Amino acid sequence: MNLSRYIYTGPPSGVALRLNEHGETLDVQLHPGQPVELPAAHDYTRVLLALKHLQPLPTPTRPAGKTPKPLSLAKD
Repeated sequence: MNLSRYIYTGPPSGVALRLNEHGETLDVQLHPGQPVELPAAHDYTRVLLALKHLQPLPTPTRPAGKTPKPLSLAKD
């Protein structure tokens, strides 16, 4: 499952999203006006979009559970 970036505009909240049948979860804190990464195909993301609590940001997607290394630790 790929993560997409959004600006969250709803009330402060937090959620643990179940990503697969193996029980892998993604814990997300939602703060108004702040960017958030959510799985685009997840039902919860679709609900937030329908409620107009999310505004898509034009950035590439990345696989869920894969945290990018900070630039200072990346090797050339």
